[in-house]
Amino acid sequence: MILIELMFGMMLAAVVLLLIPVLLLMAGVAGVVLLWVLTPTALLIGLALWLLFPHAIGGAALLVLAVIAVLMLERRSHRMAIRRWY
Repeated sequence: MILIELMFGMMLAAVVLLLIPVLLLMAGVAGVVLLWVLTPTALLIGLALWLLFPHAIGGAALLVLAVIAVLMLERRSHRMAIRRWY
């Protein structure tokens, strides 16, 4: 019985080790395709908004910088909260 369980474990390990590279490759290809599809859309939307509201580019840049700053501060405060617990 133990021999059968060991053989089953070895077969399962072999299948997992064969599937992981294939799944990672598929995920990488899907990521590239997603970027390939979404990047032109984002660029077209940005161009359309820039053409429609050319005077608002400064406000948009400030909004993007504010969002980045808030995300960085949130990540930093989360790290400090974790350090306090240790």
